[in-house]
Amino acid sequence: MKYKSLAELFLTKAQRFGEKVLVRYFKRPQRELQELTWIEVLEKVEKVSLGLERLGAKPKENIGLLAITCHDWLVCDFAILCMGACTVPLYHNSSEETIEHITIHASLRYVLVRNKIQLQKLRANFHKFPLLEYVIVIEDKGDIPRNEPKIITLDDVIRIGEQEKKKHPDKFRENIKAIQPDDLATIIYTSGTTGIPKGVPLTHKNVLIAALSFFEYVPLGEQHVQLTFLPLAHVFERICGQIYGIDQGVIFTYSEQAEQIPYLLKNADITMMLVVPRILEKIYAKVMNEISKQPEMVRKTIRAAIDFGVEFQKKRANKKPVTFLENLAYSVAKSTILNKIKQNIAPKLSIFLTGGAPLSSEISFFFEALGITVLEGYGLTETTAPLTANPLLANKPGTVGIPFGHFKVKIADDGEIICQGAALFQGYYKDEEATREAIIDGWFHTGDLGEFDQDGYLKIVGRKKDLLITAGGKNIAPSHIEHKLMQSDFISQIVVVGDRERYLAALIVPDRDVVFKWAKENNITVDFTKQLQDSNELIKQLEKEIYKFSVELAGYESVKKFALLDHELTIDSGELTPTLKVKRKFVMEKYADKIKELF
Repeated sequence: MKYKSLAELFLTKAQRFGEKVLVRYFKRPQRELQELTWIEVLEKVEKVSLGLERLGAKPKENIGLLAITCHDWLVCDFAILCMGACTVPLYHNSSEETIEHITIHASLRYVLVRNKIQLQKLRANFHKFPLLEYVIVIEDKGDIPRNEPKIITLDDVIRIGEQEKKKHPDKFRENIKAIQPDDLATIIYTSGTTGIPKGVPLTHKNVLIAALSFFEYVPLGEQHVQLTFLPLAHVFERICGQIYGIDQGVIFTYSEQAEQIPYLLKNADITMMLVVPRILEKIYAKVMNEISKQPEMVRKTIRAAIDFGVEFQKKRANKKPVTFLENLAYSVAKSTILNKIKQNIAPKLSIFLTGGAPLSSEISFFFEALGITVLEGYGLTETTAPLTANPLLANKPGTVGIPFGHFKVKIADDGEIICQGAALFQGYYKDEEATREAIIDGWFHTGDLGEFDQDGYLKIVGRKKDLLITAGGKNIAPSHIEHKLMQSDFISQIVVVGDRERYLAALIVPDRDVVFKWAKENNITVDFTKQLQDSNELIKQLEKEIYKFSVELAGYESVKKFALLDHELTIDSGELTPTLKVKRKFVMEKYADKIKELF
C-alpha cells in the first residue's frame, strides 16, 4: 500500500498541495463562500488532535463525532485519526435512543458535537454515561453552558493544542508514524431499516484500499470541485467523497442545507457531486415542471430535443451504430437546447456519483443527454462502501457496475449477493452472533438480491428480507416494482405491500406540484388537507399512471389497489433512514389500518 494510514495520506497531500484551496463553505450570516487552504486545515487538524490528546484521549480509543456535514467534520475526523484514535460518527438527526446506544456500546469518553442542538441530546442523558468525560461543541454561538465541567468548546481544545504544539513540536507527526494499517480507523453504525444499529469496524487498510481503488473506475484529479452534502456519518460520502477526494486533491464545497444545492450547483463551479437517487429525481422533476410552463410550441420543441438526446444516449450505451445524421442532430439539439438546460442546473458539472437506492435509467439517460455522466455504484458499510461501480469510460445505466478488483462477488443459489475481499470488515463490533449470521464460510452475505448481465455488470433486484411472498407463492422484490412506478411524474414516493396476500397494493405519496398543475389544467379541485382517497379524478389518474408504468411487469407484480398519503415520508418522522431508505417495518406498523383496508 502507498500509505500506512489515513493520517499519513492526509499529511502527505497537505504537504503537496499547500496553499491550494481545500474547503469552501458558507459562514453564517454571510452568504459568500469562505475558503481554507490545505495548510490552514492541516494546522487546525494538528491543534485539535494535540488538544484531544492533552485532555486525556488515547490512541486506539473510540471518539464520537456527532455533526451535520460541514468543513469542521473533515477537521475533527482527521484530528481523531491523526492521534491514532478511532472515529465513531453519529448522524446529526439521530434520536436520543440511538445516540445513547452508540455512546454506551462504543464506550465513548469523548464526543464532538456541532452545536447546542446535538449537545442537548447527550446532556439530557449525562447520568447514563459514566465513562463520558467531555462533550466538545464545535460551533459556539455564546449559548454553550460554561459552568459544566464536561462541556467545552472546540476553540478551547484548539487553545490547548496550541500550547501542546509549543511544548512538543514533533508530537503530531510522531503520532502519525505510530499508526499501523490494521489499526481501527472508524466504527460506523449502520443506519439500517430495522432494529438497533450494528457497529462496523473498519481499519486504515480497509478504507485506503476501498477509497484509493476508486481511481480505477472514476479518475478525478485536483481540477475537480466537489459539492459535499450527503451525511459524512455514512460510508458513501465518507469513503468515496471525503477520503478519495483527499487523495485526488479536489476542492470540497460544503452545503449544509438542501436549499443551498441548486445555488451552489449553478454558481460555485461544481464539477462533481455524490448523490442519492432522490436528489436526481427532484432535479429532473423541477426541470420538467419548468418546461411544462412554457408555451405549447416551445414546450414541444424542448421535449423533442430531450427525447432525442435520451434515445441517442441509449443507442451509445447499448453499443448500437449511430449515423452521421444522428450525430449531427444531437450536436444541434445540444448546442441549441440541451446546453441551456444544463446551464440552468450546473454549467460546470460533469459527474454525479449515486448509490443507495435504484435510479431510473430514463433519468440517468436524461442527464447523459445534457452532458452529465451519472455513475451508479453499489456497496455496504461492511464492504467499506464501493463493492461495484460503473467505470467512467464504460458506463451502463440501469446497472450498478462491475466489481472492484480487490473483491470476489458472486450470486448465491437463492439470488443473494455474497462477497470476499480486502476491503471487507472482519465482523460486527461486540456482536459475534450477528457476525456469524453475516459471514458464512468466509463469504459476506449482503442481504441484497442481484444478477449479473452478459457483460458482467451487476443489477440489484431487491432486499432479501423485503421479499413479498404472495398467497400464490410468488416471491416478489417490492423495490423492483417501486422503481418502475416511480418513473411516473405523479408519484413522489411509494411503498409496495402484499406479503401473504392475494395481490399487491401500495401506499403512494403523490407529487404535489405535478398534481396541482394537472388539477388546474383540468379544472379539478384537489385538497391535500382532506382525505385524498375521496378525489375520484386523482384516483383515476393514478390508476392510469400505474397501468402505464407496469407494462414491463408480470401480472402478479401489478399493483391492484393503493392508498394515498397527504404528506412525504421523512427522516424526522422515523419513516426513512438518514440515507433516505424506507423503514418498511416502521411504515407497515404506522399505516397498518390503511394497509388492512387495501386487502
